[in-house]
Amino acid sequence: MEEKSDIPSEARDDPARSLRMALAFCGLLGVGILAVGAEHPAIRAAAGSVGALSIVTLSWNLRRKVGVNSREAEILAERLVAECDELEQKLSDVREEHQTLERFFDALMEHVPSSLYFKDIDSRFLKVNQKMSEWFRCGHPSDMLGKTDHDFFDVSHADDALKDEREIIRTGQAIVGKIEHEEFHDGKKGWVLTNKMPFRDQSGRVIGTFGMSSDVTELMETRNTLERERNMLRSLIDSFPDRIFVRDPGRQYLVVNRSMAEWAGAKSPTEMLGRRPEDFFPQRVTGKGMDEDLDLLAGEREVVIREWVMTDADGVDHSVVTTKVPWFDVDGRCVGIVGMDRDVSAERRARAELAETQRRLQEVMDNSPAVVSMKSRTGTYLMVNRGFEEMFGLDRQVVLGKTDEDVLGDKEVAQAFRERDREVLESGEVLPLDERFYVDGHPRWYATVRFPLRDDRGEIYAVGGVSTDVTDRREAEDSMRRLNEDLVKVNQDLQRAQEQLIQAEKMESIGRLASGVAHEVKNPLAMIGMGLELLARKVPEEDETARETIERMKRGIERAKRIVRGLVDFSSARQFKLDPACPNSVVKDALSLVEYQLRKEGVTVVEELGETLPQVQIDLPKLEQVLVNLLINAQQAMEKGGTITVRTYETRLSDVKRDEGLRTRSHLRMNDHVVCIEVLDTGPGIPEENLKKIYDPFFTTKPTGVGTGLGLAVSRKIVELHQGRLELLNREDGQGALARITLNACPPVAGEVHAGEAAS
Repeated sequence: MEEKSDIPSEARDDPARSLRMALAFCGLLGVGILAVGAEHPAIRAAAGSVGALSIVTLSWNLRRKVGVNSREAEILAERLVAECDELEQKLSDVREEHQTLERFFDALMEHVPSSLYFKDIDSRFLKVNQKMSEWFRCGHPSDMLGKTDHDFFDVSHADDALKDEREIIRTGQAIVGKIEHEEFHDGKKGWVLTNKMPFRDQSGRVIGTFGMSSDVTELMETRNTLERERNMLRSLIDSFPDRIFVRDPGRQYLVVNRSMAEWAGAKSPTEMLGRRPEDFFPQRVTGKGMDEDLDLLAGEREVVIREWVMTDADGVDHSVVTTKVPWFDVDGRCVGIVGMDRDVSAERRARAELAETQRRLQEVMDNSPAVVSMKSRTGTYLMVNRGFEEMFGLDRQVVLGKTDEDVLGDKEVAQAFRERDREVLESGEVLPLDERFYVDGHPRWYATVRFPLRDDRGEIYAVGGVSTDVTDRREAEDSMRRLNEDLVKVNQDLQRAQEQLIQAEKMESIGRLASGVAHEVKNPLAMIGMGLELLARKVPEEDETARETIERMKRGIERAKRIVRGLVDFSSARQFKLDPACPNSVVKDALSLVEYQLRKEGVTVVEELGETLPQVQIDLPKLEQVLVNLLINAQQAMEKGGTITVRTYETRLSDVKRDEGLRTRSHLRMNDHVVCIEVLDTGPGIPEENLKKIYDPFFTTKPTGVGTGLGLAVSRKIVELHQGRLELLNREDGQGALARITLNACPPVAGEVHAGEAAS
C-alpha cells in the first residue's frame, strides 16, 4: 500500500517553491520581532536585517518565477527594496540613538560626584562608576563586578545592606535618604547618604537594585560637632549660678537657664519659654525693666547695669545686679535682649562686714598707745592711727597717699625711713630698731618694729610699722632689752599666724575654684556615660574587643568622676567615711586602673607587698585616688620608661615632725604602730628648689596641658583627713623619687587575723 505524504504534490515537484516559503517565513518572523519589540537594540537590528534580506531574496525569486518581463514583480521588488532601505535607515537611527544614550550614561557614571551602582537579584555588582571604585579603594570599576558588600564591609553592615536590598526586590519600594555609617575591612570609616531603588526590565519585572551613595562624612562630623557644642553651651549656662535669659522684642523668653527658672518659681526652663517677666514677677519689679528693654531695643542705650533689691517669699531681701545688652543678628538688626541677674547679697554683706572690720581695727589702732602705720611698696602711706597724727601733728587725710618726703620736713629722716622700708622689702624679715624723733621740739626714743605684709600668694605688698615710746624706760637698758626681745618674738608669732591665715585663705579660694571646676566637668561626664550606655546596646554580643573597650571607657569615666568628687571634697570640710580595709587591696585596685597607661609607656611595675599587714581605717575611693595620682606622677617623671616599685609594710614611728600647719601633729605620734605604702620610681628625682613647693596648688613642672598642679595638694589633704602623712622625697640611692603614705594601723582584735592574711 502506498504511503501518503502531507506535502502537496506541487511543493514536492517544485523545490523553489519550498525555498520561497522559507524565505517568506523568515521575513515575517523578522517583521514580527520588530512589531512586538525586542528589549535590546542589537536584537531589533538583527531581526530587521534578517527580515529585509528574506523579503529581498523572495522578491527576486518571484521575479525569476514570473519572468523578466513581469511588471508586477518589478513593482513589488522596488517596493520591497524601498521598505528594506527604510528599515536599514531606522536601524541606523536606532543604533546611533543607542550609542548616544550609552555615551550619556557613561558620562553620567563617570562624572557624577556620588557612588552609582547596579546589582543583580543576588546583590552582586553589575556595574559601578569610577567614584564608587575609588571609595572602595579598587583600581578599576571592573574589579568590583561580581562581588557583594560582604567583600568590602564587616558582616554586620553587609548583612544590613543585603536585608534592605531583598526588601526592595520583594516590595518594589525604594529606600530614600538613609544615612549609614560605613566601616571597611581596611579600617576606613565614613558616613554616606544612600538612595536605593528597584532595577526593572522593560516588562517592569524587578531584576535587581541600583542606588546612589554620597559621602556626607564632613557634613555628619560638622553636625555632630555643632550638636556637642550646643550641648556644651547648654550645660555651661545651666551650671552657672547667675540667672541668664534671652528675650525677643516682645519680651518673651527665648532662652533661660536652670538658675533663672528656679528663681522665677518655674518647674523647668522650658516652662518659661514664650512667656513674659510679668507672668513670674510683680509689677514693681518688671516696670523698671520694661523701660530699660525699650531703650535697648531702640538703640538709646548700649548696656544696662542696675542694682536693685528683691524680697523673696520668705521675706528676705536680696541685692541683685542686672546686666542687659541688645542682641543683634548677622545683619546688625536688634532682635532681642540678652541679660543676666546676679545675686550679690553675700558680696554686699561681706563688703559691709569688711568695712565694719576695718572700722573696728581702726578704732583699736587709734586707741593703741603705739604709733602704727602701713606703707605701700612705693612708700606711700596706706593707713595711720591717731598716735601717728598726734606725733607729727598731721591729719590722716593729709598723710594718706603721701610719702615720707611729702610728710616730714627733714629729708634726711625721710631718706632713713625709706632705706629701712627697702631693707624690709628686700629681706622679707622683721626689722626691729630704735628710732629718735623730735616731738614738740623734744627728742623722744621709740622702739620700732617694721615688718612685711604679704598677700595670699606670699608676695609682700606693704610694710607695717609699730613704734612705741620708750623714752621713760631708756635708762633701764636691761628691761628695755627684754621688752624688745619679747616684742620681736610677739611680732614673729604674729607673722607666723598671719602667714597661716594667708595660707588658709589661699586654700579656701582654691577650694572654691576646685568646686566650680568640678561642677563644670560633672555634666559632660554624665553625657559621655549615657553615650557609652547607648553604644554598648548596639555592640554585637560576639564583639568581645568592643565590649572590653567600652568597659574600660566606663571605668575611666568612673575614675574621672571620682577625681571630680575629690575636687569637691577638696573644697568641703566634710568627714570621710572611714572603714577598715586591707592596704594591699587598695594598692592592687589602683594598679589595675593605671595598668594600661603604665604598660603603654614602657613602665615595669614591681610589687613588694607585705604578707601579714594589719587593717587601716580608710576611705577606699579617696585613698585609691591618691595612689593613682602618685603612680601617674611616677610614670610621667620617667620619659623613656623605667621601673615603679610599690611597697607596703608595717613599722613603728620614730621620726614624727612637728609642723603647726599640718593635721598630722595631733594624729601621728612617736612609736605609733603604722602601715606605710611607698611608690618608688627610677626617674631623675625632685630638684631641691622644688621640694618646698610641690604641695602648693597649681605648682607644676609639667608642660601646659599635662598637669594642673592640683594632684599633690588634693592627695595631701586626703591623706591628712585619714589622720596620716604623705611625704615626697628623693631616694637615698639617688635613683629617683619616693612617695610614702603613713597611716595608723587598726588595733588588733582578739581572735582576729591580719587583713593581709585574710586576703591571702
